[in-house]
Amino acid sequence: MVSMATDPAEARKRRKEIIQSQRSEGEASTAAEPAAAAPKKGKAAAAATSTNAEKKPPKKRKVTADDDANKASNAAAAAAAAAASASDSESVSSSKKKTQIRYDPEVPMSKEQLAAWRREARRVRNRESAAASRQRIRSRISELEEEVSEWKSKYGQAMQRLEALEAAVAAQPSGAPAADQAHV
Repeated sequence: MVSMATDPAEARKRRKEIIQSQRSEGEASTAAEPAAAAPKKGKAAAAATSTNAEKKPPKKRKVTADDDANKASNAAAAAAAAAASASDSESVSSSKKKTQIRYDPEVPMSKEQLAAWRREARRVRNRESAAASRQRIRSRISELEEEVSEWKSKYGQAMQRLEALEAAVAAQPSGAPAADQAHV
């Protein structure tokens, strides 16, 4: 039996209402700025004005006893996430990470100039990325070479110990009980 609070159809309906209310808020804000908004024609304009005039607040969510426990845990998780994002933003700003928005030049350009600028910016980014990749590969190779040299030295030491033990076994008379053989 599905309760009203967790009914998928109700949840979809609620999400749809929220999206529609957000869209109507966005349309209302752009309609307030007539220079930025294009004029609407016909039935679409009438529908938009009627939805703005009949704007209803979003429905409240039904609360159950489980939701109270979830709210407490969600509040703690949100506080932890906020603290983590604050420390992450500090670490990102302290490291030399580039911002994601690199496609817009600082000066206005024509369409052709903008396309050329973006191509050049892409080439620069690709060069930097390739150089960083080569550097990572070089550092990994040097790490592996160091590891190989460590294993070679361990192998050499093990072989020397084996030869020494074999020499000790060969030096003992074959009829005498060997106390050292128990260690081998």
